[in-house]
Amino acid sequence: MRIQRPRRRRNVGDGLTRTIPVSVATAVTDGGATETIVLVSNPISSDGPGQTVTLTGEVNITTGTAGVTVVLKFYRGAVKSGTAVGTALTTTTVAAKLYTIPFEFTDAPGDVAGIVYSVSVTEASANANGTVNYASIGGYIA
Repeated sequence: MRIQRPRRRRNVGDGLTRTIPVSVATAVTDGGATETIVLVSNPISSDGPGQTVTLTGEVNITTGTAGVTVVLKFYRGAVKSGTAVGTALTTTTVAAKLYTIPFEFTDAPGDVAGIVYSVSVTEASANANGTVNYASIGGYIA
């Protein structure tokens, strides 16, 4: 009987995929109950219309007073009037506590050059603004 070795997983950056440099934001005051862009990715360019962009990251937030949920939304573009991508993530929270919320989404933007993605935060029922201690976004194009 022949034992097969596990296949090696290709690393990102192997010629079939390209990595997207990580973008980081720190000490951003969110708008409490008002949706606020807290992070914008580095510019991304695809090699053709069939490629997809997968972005991963996390938002580390100290919620404001009376906040009961944190909602993360993702947009193609640097503003919340851009095209919404991925699924909004809602996390139940307790006021004035620290949370780290991971995310991942995939988009098929077509043949693009220099496109950016943004992450917004809304705190439902917040009486005061929270603080995004840090947020990061990176990923790959395949």
